[in-house]
Amino acid sequence: MTDRNIIIFGETGSGKSSVINLLAGQDIAGIASTSMGCTFQSSCYPVMITGSLFNMFDTAGLNEGDPNTVNKLNAMRQLYQLLTSLKGGVSLLLFCMRAPRLKQSHIQNWRLFQEIICAEKVPIAVIITGLENEEGSMDNWWVKNSDHFEHNGMKAVGHACITATKGKKKDNQYLFEEEYTESRAKVQQLIINCALRKAWVVPKIRWFAETGILCFKKKVMGNEVFQIMERCAMSEEEAKELAEELVRN
Repeated sequence: MTDRNIIIFGETGSGKSSVINLLAGQDIAGIASTSMGCTFQSSCYPVMITGSLFNMFDTAGLNEGDPNTVNKLNAMRQLYQLLTSLKGGVSLLLFCMRAPRLKQSHIQNWRLFQEIICAEKVPIAVIITGLENEEGSMDNWWVKNSDHFEHNGMKAVGHACITATKGKKKDNQYLFEEEYTESRAKVQQLIINCALRKAWVVPKIRWFAETGILCFKKKVMGNEVFQIMERCAMSEEEAKELAEELVRN
């Protein structure tokens, strides 16, 4: 089986890079500063899970609302470049959010990636971080909050309630070492269970044309999606083909 590509998304500080490091068993992804935000430019991190290689792509959220984070236009352009460069397609979306509660920005991020960007053709799973101090099992969070996801139309194919930190080290042991080890196994199993064996691949221009139409109809990003046509680094031939696609739709 060929390598499978996974896109992990969520707001700055949600724990995306920490989740990648958790899976890798070492620090391979940089941790973004929540005060400085980050750019959308995606990095690829190869991770082995039960003998299979998965390429993890760490991205920024598209609508974080922080003036220091990348704006939606640049994010859309760079996401376009990422998706169209993935020859193997996309096998899974991982939505990463930090407890304790679901926010409006989480809902919009979800809709953008699932409904708009991946046209509901890629499964999406949820990873809830920051649960190292959850009373009882970390899974209790999902029991108490899963209704909020359903109410907002956020239908996940699976979930993992975890901690992505080992905590402070004391007497040769990390405070949350047991929870951390449990969390690694949870996320690995989530990926194995949910990733598509036949990845979603879409032609370059057709993806952007469909995305533009969907964004316009659903009014998630409004007219901004059309402004980005000038900033997608398309050739003249590609731009003409895109225009024709939009007219036909």
